Amino acid sequence: MEDKILISKDILKKIQSRAITIKLVSTDRQITKEAEEILEIINVQLKENSLSLLERIDKKMKETKLSDPELNANLYILYRNLSGGKISEQDADALFELYIKSEPFNKTIY
Repeated sequence: MEDKILISKDILKKIQSRAITIKLVSTDRQITKEAEEILEIINVQLKENSLSLLERIDKKMKETKLSDPELNANLYILYRNLSGGKISEQDADALFELYIKSEPFNKTIY
């Protein structure tokens, strides 16, 4: 499983602000490109972490409805168990990450 670290949103916003400043002030194309990549990484993280776990599960459930019925069913069960309080958020997050990471290997070939 991927190691995770918690960083406050304020720190990410400060890094984002400094990357914007570097992008605007720099005349070097390579530095500007690097600043843009940093901004993109931060934006993805902020967007991803702005959704609750239930919302992320629901979103992935909708994405896999037609393409991967087995994953969709697993996510539905996970969603119901989490929303019903039958599983902790920490356990649900671990299962969600496991399902997502195993998704490419679960494709059924017809």
